[in-house]
Amino acid sequence: MEEELIISLNDHKNVCLLQLTGDLTKTSGEKLLKYYDWENGLPNDKNILVVDFTKVNYINSAGIAYLFRMSKLLHEKQVSIRTFGLEYHYEKMFQIVGLTKFLKNYPSEWAAIEDW
Repeated sequence: MEEELIISLNDHKNVCLLQLTGDLTKTSGEKLLKYYDWENGLPNDKNILVVDFTKVNYINSAGIAYLFRMSKLLHEKQVSIRTFGLEYHYEKMFQIVGLTKFLKNYPSEWAAIEDW
């Protein structure tokens, strides 16, 4: 059974932190795209988005497609996307499908936020 995706977007130091909890699928991917107007960049003119995947249980191909769309919109606004908390097989899947062109994975929240 699909676990509902809970989304929050907060200012954190010099970045916006996007926290995801639950499953990322077609239904929740649509929710993610509608959650914020990604094509206009980030709130408060931030140019770094850090995505927390530590509480994401499952990502299917449709979920990856929605991440791709969100990432591409932000990339067009010169927003750097950093992730952490990805399970190894999802990190590999992101590499295989080319999602790493738009985002970079880090080993921890601290590393993602503090990268120079």
